[in-house]
Amino acid sequence: MTMMKGAVSRAILSVSTLALSLAIGAVAPAAAQQARSDNASAEEYCRRDLGMWFYCQRPEPPAEDQAATVTPALAPAAVPPEVAELEEYQRRLEQARQVAVWRPTPETVEEYYRLQQIALEKGGLFADHFRRLVWTTPELDYTIQRPVMEAAKHGWTDDRLADRDLFLRGVSDKVGLFYVYRGSCGACTIASPIVRAFADRYGVSVRAVSADGAPNQHFPNAVRDQGQLAAWGVRQTTPALLFFQASDVDARTGQIRPRRIRGSNGQMIELLPCTKPQGCLTYAGAGVMALDDIAERLFVLLSKEPGTDF
Repeated sequence: MTMMKGAVSRAILSVSTLALSLAIGAVAPAAAQQARSDNASAEEYCRRDLGMWFYCQRPEPPAEDQAATVTPALAPAAVPPEVAELEEYQRRLEQARQVAVWRPTPETVEEYYRLQQIALEKGGLFADHFRRLVWTTPELDYTIQRPVMEAAKHGWTDDRLADRDLFLRGVSDKVGLFYVYRGSCGACTIASPIVRAFADRYGVSVRAVSADGAPNQHFPNAVRDQGQLAAWGVRQTTPALLFFQASDVDARTGQIRPRRIRGSNGQMIELLPCTKPQGCLTYAGAGVMALDDIAERLFVLLSKEPGTDF
């Protein structure tokens, strides 16, 4: 009996294994057939004329975690009521202007004028608050930095000129000028003695470059242009001035070596550093310039960051 039960169990196990194998064998061809069908559909989809801006493969759907991390759009900020009132007033004013211009009558012109009076009153009130604020808040008063009153302006100008002269003389060993001229240039005959006087006054070395090879009595050591002007990007206009600044980067350490010049009131004026190892070449302008104009341009370009001297 025991042997019979064991035989039956083995028979059941064999039958179950066979059935499972048949089932897997039946499912596998079906799955393969479905995969081939999907590939054929995708291939047929790709063979369609979809245009150059379409991909033949359908994009993968975004992962759930990526979709969850999408930042919601911020709600638009509420418009202050003053802004809405101003926009409505501007609309009415423009409409009244158009009506008064197209159909000028005493009534339409008066309507436009009365609306204009509102703007004048608002502007006057704003200007009054503005000047009172500046009077009572010295850090907002720009005239303390750049005076406009005649008496204070003279003092500021004198200090400015003294600082400029001290600075240019103090950096003359690091800065030089290239003066570009032509023998056929009438303006160059006026500019040449001015540039010479600038060099003598501030001790700045000047190398004159002749664009056409002509000599210059004020610069007997002038050199002929041999392509350096094109390499520098110098325009055809003459006379022209460029200044060269030696590099402020220490060749051994790579650190910037600052240069500071003591001004007329004891404050330090720093030379803006040149960070190029080969030095910096800057176009300073063209045409006839007065000596003070040349000095002012170099002083600003060499010592003032943009926006700090305006």
